[in-house]
Amino acid sequence: MATSFKIGLPGVPADLSRSGLRRHDLAYAYLKALLLDGGLEPGEQLSSDLVGRALGISRAPVADAIRRLAMDGLIEVVPQVGCRVVSPVPAEVADFYRLFAAAEAVIAGFSAERRTAEQAVALRQLLVELSSRQGLPAEPDARAAELRRRNRVRYERLHELAGSPLSAAIGAMFWDRSDFFLRVAFGRFDTPRYVTTAYRALFDAVVEGDAETAARQAHDYLARLGGDVAAALARKVPASGEDAVASAQRPVARQAR
Repeated sequence: MATSFKIGLPGVPADLSRSGLRRHDLAYAYLKALLLDGGLEPGEQLSSDLVGRALGISRAPVADAIRRLAMDGLIEVVPQVGCRVVSPVPAEVADFYRLFAAAEAVIAGFSAERRTAEQAVALRQLLVELSSRQGLPAEPDARAAELRRRNRVRYERLHELAGSPLSAAIGAMFWDRSDFFLRVAFGRFDTPRYVTTAYRALFDAVVEGDAETAARQAHDYLARLGGDVAAALARKVPASGEDAVASAQRPVARQAR
């Protein structure tokens, strides 16, 4: 596990520097982007001083951002050591996706039941816009970040249609962790065909008001994806000792092939 401090953090992206965010929120958005899109790796320690210098702000807002990211499950604070990026445990990741799948299935069902006819038309148009290749950056990392943003827009809309504001806040934490796990497991994530197929079937079901199909599609593809992510992490960082025994004995999310 890496324990050295991250040196030479990148400057603030132009969109963030123009955002007008408060310093606490700027530090949070900056660090989360490095966690979800690349730049901070599992096990790497974080220095409030270095982050503050990269952003041109004091340590206090950086410390607040780190506390928030620890609550999000992306950073861990280790007594007498400091803080570092979490290192995903494959068996725990598989469990996480089982919970994620169950939660999103409920939301997908609510969305199909509760959307109005006007909202269904608007959703169909939004999906066409998000699926367009126009506006995608040519640079691979920027392209991956934009595709992740578009996927987030899809699911934010799904939660809006469900009419459950509390679920959106909970969902955001799930989405962040999933994006982090995907990035760590696969690097720049190339969406598998079964995920793309499930997206279409899920949102078609919401548009058509078919709650049962929407819930099933959401659950099955996320459960399958969780199994794939956990397997990729296990290959990348083989478990050892007690962790290996726990991983072998812990059930993995059932995959819908």
